[in-house]
Amino acid sequence: MKRVAVLIIIFLLFGCVPAVEQPTQETGTRTVVTLDRCIDGDTAWFYPIGKARFLYIDTPEIYPEMQSYGQQAADYTCEALSDAKVIQIEYDGRREDDYGRQLVWIWVDQRLLQEELAQLGFVGRLYDYGDYRYEQRILQAMKEAQKNKVGIYQ
Repeated sequence: MKRVAVLIIIFLLFGCVPAVEQPTQETGTRTVVTLDRCIDGDTAWFYPIGKARFLYIDTPEIYPEMQSYGQQAADYTCEALSDAKVIQIEYDGRREDDYGRQLVWIWVDQRLLQEELAQLGFVGRLYDYGDYRYEQRILQAMKEAQKNKVGIYQ
C-alpha cells in the first residue's frame, strides 16, 4: 500500500509538469522559440534550437569588418526580435549549414522577417541551398527595395 501511495505522489508531482515544446523537424511547421541573443542581420541564437542562420538571405556583415548597412540590418533584426510578442521558426529543406547553424525562416508576430529585411534594402545576396517556400516573396521584396532605392540600393 505504501508503494502505491509513493507512486501516486510521484506521478502527481512529475506527471503534471508541462512539457517544454521542442522544435519540430517537419518542414512547413512553425515552432515558437525564444530569443537568446542577436548576432547580426541574418543570424541569432534562439532557445531551444541554438544558433540560427536566416534562410535564403544575406545581409551586410558587421564582423570582422563593418560593411555598408551592416549595422542598420543588425539593429533592425535585433529590435524586431527583442520587441516580438511571438517568434516562430520554420524549417524548409536543409536543416543545418556547414557551420552547424539551423537554417530557418523567422516569423516575428506573424510577419516574415527575411521579407521585411529585403523590403528595407538590407539584402543584397541570396544563399540558395535549394527550392524554398518563400523565395518569390523575398525576390519581390528585393525588387521593391531596388525600385524604391532604399538601403543598399540608394
